[in-house]
Amino acid sequence: MLSDLRFALRSLLRHRGFTWVAVLTLALGIGSATAIFSVTDWVLFRARSFPDDVLMVGGRDPNNGPMPYRFDFQARSYAEQTDVMAEWSKATYVSGNVALGGQPLATNWLAVSANLLPILGVRPALGRGFLPGEDAAGKDQVVIVSYQFWQRHLGGSPAALGWKLRMGDQLCTIVGILPRDQILPPLLLNDLIRPLAYKVNPAQPWIPYLYLFGRLRPGIARAQAAERIAAVRPDIPPALAPFMQHDRPALSGLGELDQYMNVRIYWILLGSVGFLFAIACLNAANLMLVRMLGRRRELSIRLALGGSRWRVIRLLALESLVVAALSALVGLLVANWMMPLLLGAAGATGFAPNWALWNVDWRVAGVLAALTGLTSLLIVIVPAVRVLRSAINDGLKDGGAALGESRGLARLRGGFVVLQTAFALILLAGAGLMIATFHHLQSVNLGFDPARRVKLQIAFPPQATDVGEARLARLREIQAHLQHLPGVRAVGFGGDVLLPGYYFSTMSLQGPGDKEVKIAMVGFNLGYQHAAGIKLARGQWLTKSNGNEVLINETLARALFPGQDAVGRFLRPVGPGPNVGKDWKGWEVAGVVADIRANLRDAPGNYLYTPEGWGPAGFNTFILYLSHDYEPAFAGQATRSLYAFDPNLVAMQILPLTQSRDNQLWAERLANSVLQVLAGIALLLAVVGIFSVLAYSVDQRMPEFGVRLALGATPGDLVGRVLRRGLALAGLGVVAGLAGTLALARLLQSLLFQITAQDPWVLAGVAILLLLAAATACLLPARRASRADVTRLLRAE
Repeated sequence: MLSDLRFALRSLLRHRGFTWVAVLTLALGIGSATAIFSVTDWVLFRARSFPDDVLMVGGRDPNNGPMPYRFDFQARSYAEQTDVMAEWSKATYVSGNVALGGQPLATNWLAVSANLLPILGVRPALGRGFLPGEDAAGKDQVVIVSYQFWQRHLGGSPAALGWKLRMGDQLCTIVGILPRDQILPPLLLNDLIRPLAYKVNPAQPWIPYLYLFGRLRPGIARAQAAERIAAVRPDIPPALAPFMQHDRPALSGLGELDQYMNVRIYWILLGSVGFLFAIACLNAANLMLVRMLGRRRELSIRLALGGSRWRVIRLLALESLVVAALSALVGLLVANWMMPLLLGAAGATGFAPNWALWNVDWRVAGVLAALTGLTSLLIVIVPAVRVLRSAINDGLKDGGAALGESRGLARLRGGFVVLQTAFALILLAGAGLMIATFHHLQSVNLGFDPARRVKLQIAFPPQATDVGEARLARLREIQAHLQHLPGVRAVGFGGDVLLPGYYFSTMSLQGPGDKEVKIAMVGFNLGYQHAAGIKLARGQWLTKSNGNEVLINETLARALFPGQDAVGRFLRPVGPGPNVGKDWKGWEVAGVVADIRANLRDAPGNYLYTPEGWGPAGFNTFILYLSHDYEPAFAGQATRSLYAFDPNLVAMQILPLTQSRDNQLWAERLANSVLQVLAGIALLLAVVGIFSVLAYSVDQRMPEFGVRLALGATPGDLVGRVLRRGLALAGLGVVAGLAGTLALARLLQSLLFQITAQDPWVLAGVAILLLLAAATACLLPARRASRADVTRLLRAE
């Protein structure tokens, strides 16, 4: 075998053209597959590798996704009235400034029961975990930090154990540092973890949300536990009953807690790179067949001299293994260097895990080894079958067909090209559809100009008791402070209405024909429109902090007063109205505001905008209009300024609205970027595949072309024959690719916007592009056929 291996290496070095083309072709497929796997691995596989017997107990959102509970008494009821769990644990997020050396570092942390990390199998790499009893009030001044926080803020020093962080109004000691590659369930991701000493705020018992986890008792199945928990009837305080009328207890595995991620996009990426890998293997298999056909006399002589067919197959297998191994090594460079550059140039940077910093851990190395072995098998299997079925004597004859290209083998090689073309068209169609989707989403009218505008969300301390005018006065003090930040032109505050705002139907209005129209009520301060850049369609802005006048958006105006002017009309809620007397006509519409998008994909909802004095307790969003483009340093500057102004105020989020818009496009941007790169590589490989088939075919048919020229055929006739052969293969591939695209359309439809997966313009465009590329690949072999030397060819005959 070592002798065969040395011969294979010498043979590949002697035929450098074949070796380089095969290695580069396979390297593109293997490297792309490795890079995409390294990115999708966390979401699709590792994020779901948590203990199967640990479940989250919670409710269901309107989309049937898992959601946390809102009240601590629910958790107590399940623990007291069932015995299905061996142990229970809780987690929640706590808002508060985290400071080191007087400088704010973060704005919230995760608080957990002392036993949660152990039942998840999480152990610190340095230091210790939480001790029993440290989740009791007064004993919770300890914290475990992530590896990333340790490196970024603590210099990666082992002496950081024992350092103090100010978290809210308490000094906490760092007792543990998590491993670098620690994986936590998506809903529990945070750089800082403290013990949970849960305190219920009587004024707001639904805050904070509570994540409840349980570890199944041995012998208890998940379905059995779900049935018993569903039978529990918590003792609900009457004041909280309205909040719980839709609560449905449900159990969710830890790997199911990624409802905020669009998991389908990662499966699409993995499937797409699978198509590219198949194209590369088909191309290499074609090249391997051509190489075997060129060695038919050598292989026949080996068999005639007593070599077994399996010995010849072993030689071919070793050659394919060497090619696959070299391709894997070059594929590492493709994955680590070329793919990040291509994806970054296509716009994927910043909207997915860092492509340039992926690590070749044992999982990625295992996938690379598996791809190498699979590639070696795929490219040698057809030559091996050919050796098993060949006749030795025919191979020794000049022009014999044994081990040569028979009619069936020619059809097989043509079939490989058809498949390559079909897979390439599927990738091109996917890229074309995502390009159109991305263009449509970027062209959506937001209702305001996001340029130079920043959203700043503030959390007030839990002990804050100011309401009404007192809260409004406090908000104005914060507004005045932010107004004096360098580069700030205007500041407004109110509810969260700008992208990505939140739309909750809190009440219904009386619509035309006794129809009820559900609306969301939100308020903002006087002059908010200057900072936010929202437009008035009709009427006038509010001029009083309180009063009976309101604003509505265009969508609500059409729903309530179709074909009429809404300004000056009155709105009455369905059910009990405000305590204003029997003669109350309703709220008067002072103006109609142009529709504002809360979500790029969803149509604007029905909004009613109220005066600032109606509900300042719910205001926590400030909009800052800058005199220049946003710079990342501004976030740190604003955070430090607010911390110096009042350490109890928490700047939860500082985000430019342009980035807020782009964040909503992360899935589409990722799919758009990756599919463009994969489709481009697929198109290149398809062209190489068509060229290789035609080049070999022309080489084999040169004597025939000489005879045709001698009998009166023109060079143009030969060019036409070659072009027809190549375009026929490409045409069959286009037809098969269109059928495949239509069959897979529903998988991509959820990502598309204002376009269908069967869009005829996109499909026609990519089909024409592929046919033009195929025609280009045919030109060189066709030109060679037209230049056949009749005299030399006929002399040889």
